[in-house]
Amino acid sequence: MIGKFVSKSALTALLVMFLGVSVSSPFPAFASPTASQLVEAVTSSKVLPASVRVNAQYSMGQVSIYMYRSGRVSDNDLKIDSVLITKVLKDKFGSDVKQVQLNFYDSGNQRDVRQCVVSQAQVEDFAARKIGQDELLKYLAITRTQASTGSSGSSYANAGVQQVLSATCAPGYKEGDRHIMLIHIQELAKRGGNYQKLFALYKQMDGMIRAGQAEEVVPIYNQMGPLLTTEQAIVNQRTAEASSDAALKNREAAVKAQMLSYFPRYGFAYQRRVAIWSAIKRLAASGRDVTYQASYLFEHVDNPFYAGKLEEAKAGIVQLEKLLGIPVTYDW
Repeated sequence: MIGKFVSKSALTALLVMFLGVSVSSPFPAFASPTASQLVEAVTSSKVLPASVRVNAQYSMGQVSIYMYRSGRVSDNDLKIDSVLITKVLKDKFGSDVKQVQLNFYDSGNQRDVRQCVVSQAQVEDFAARKIGQDELLKYLAITRTQASTGSSGSSYANAGVQQVLSATCAPGYKEGDRHIMLIHIQELAKRGGNYQKLFALYKQMDGMIRAGQAEEVVPIYNQMGPLLTTEQAIVNQRTAEASSDAALKNREAAVKAQMLSYFPRYGFAYQRRVAIWSAIKRLAASGRDVTYQASYLFEHVDNPFYAGKLEEAKAGIVQLEKLLGIPVTYDW
């Protein structure tokens, strides 16, 4: 481990050597680095002890490096390693490398992870001597987190809505598609869907990618799409039904309010219209929903009557009498 066995002056010289010399890339400028090329660049640089196994992922300029390190390695040493590795990758792959995330898994407790993110600007500022070694190390931060392990993602099976909304997407395998999946899960959480199983699977997949197990993610990734589609359909149907119920209840309330202030206007077939109105009122008083009967009275009897369309009003009266069990006559 670099930094633990060298003096401060020697470390400074080493950093200058790594950060002050540009190495031309053997790969074409248009070719994005593969995971194996990233691993080869890091391991061949001798920045890390030979016993450290490295995994890597690349997505749209974002490089993620994964390795196991002893919990006894200090945060400062990990920051130094992060700077050196970032410079190695930038010298090797040039502008393809925009940012590097270093993930140091604790070899003694594999759920504990220390992360360090080094941006392109930080490395370039140091190489150009805009900032010194002490400043660069001070700007970097080591973040402690935990990886999702196991086959079920059960630690997230009871995740709350806020936990889902604050989740992020690990860089790597199909990052864009997985980020869309996360957005859909977050929407399900906000809309009251059954999001917890989906989130547990997502976090299981996320943790495996962070651990460099991209190939093992494929079955879970393929499973997620149909599960999301099904749950979204259920939530959409539930939402549509709730909207329909709300509209129906609003209409029912409006009709009841109208019935309370209603009395048939004097005129054509007055007694028969009063008999219909009285029958509807009795049904309402017994607790029945009379939305349909009252609406029919307003639309197919009263409106035609007010407009002078008596034949249409007659048809409406007959229909309501049949519906309400009132004897029908055709003597007008």
